[in-house]
Amino acid sequence: MRKKEGLSDYRYFPEPDLPEVIVKKEYIDSIQNSLPELPEMKRRRYESMGLSMQDVLFLANDINVAEFFDATIAKGADVKLATNWIMGDIAAYMKNEKVSINDIKLNPQELAELIASIKVGTISGKIGKEILSELIAKGGTVKGLIEEKNLVQIVDPAHIEKMVDKVLSENPKQLEQYRAGKTKIQGFLAGQVMKLSKGKANPGLLNKILQQKLNATS
Repeated sequence: MRKKEGLSDYRYFPEPDLPEVIVKKEYIDSIQNSLPELPEMKRRRYESMGLSMQDVLFLANDINVAEFFDATIAKGADVKLATNWIMGDIAAYMKNEKVSINDIKLNPQELAELIASIKVGTISGKIGKEILSELIAKGGTVKGLIEEKNLVQIVDPAHIEKMVDKVLSENPKQLEQYRAGKTKIQGFLAGQVMKLSKGKANPGLLNKILQQKLNATS
């Protein structure tokens, strides 16, 4: 066997001095920003919005639900209201129909529009739930359904007052019970007015006018 006696026999090459590699913070930040949001980061972000841990876990544990929620918020929807709708009626529909949030017909834009319509008083919360059910199952637009079904909330005090007067005149027995101290009857009477208005009477205005009428008769 041939013996190796010198460095040349080992094919040794001296290593050159490598230049210093400088990694700038901007480059590191750009890499970090390009990475998808990790579940833990998402949970912390939702916590910073003031959501409860139950809300946080529900939203963050399903990437599709989280993306739907984020898109709804990006359209200007109230954080808590968006959470309530998604965790309530939307989640119930998904569970009953055994579908994912990607399978429903409702999109984030229309959920944000629905929430805004309720907040500004265009429709009541009750009507909002009815519209939501149709949007989830069939799609469409909030404005289109409001116009098609004539669902704009009644905010004219005179109109509501007429309905209150009608309900009081048709329920003399309940009115007497209220006068006798059974104040819970007010809830029944308010329900009758709401029924008469087909759910379109503004709840706050309805209760205010009804209270004034009841106080005047007691």
